[in-house]
Amino acid sequence: MPDKNFFSAIVDRKEGDLVVLEMQFGHEVIMPEIYCPQGIGDGSVLKISIEYDREGTIKRKKEIQDMLKQ
Repeated sequence: MPDKNFFSAIVDRKEGDLVVLEMQFGHEVIMPEIYCPQGIGDGSVLKISIEYDREGTIKRKKEIQDMLKQ
């Protein structure tokens, strides 16, 4: 059973300043290399976690509501 806190991605290739990641279920994600750990290369396995930013979400919703009021 997969770990709900983490998932794996494999570095498929680098394209300039971008890294193409192959996700567990066959999807590809392209992201700036600056967000990846140093020393990775083709075939490197990355352990990825995603965290919900409740405070950031509340702030963003307020910003949108304020823009709509103008």
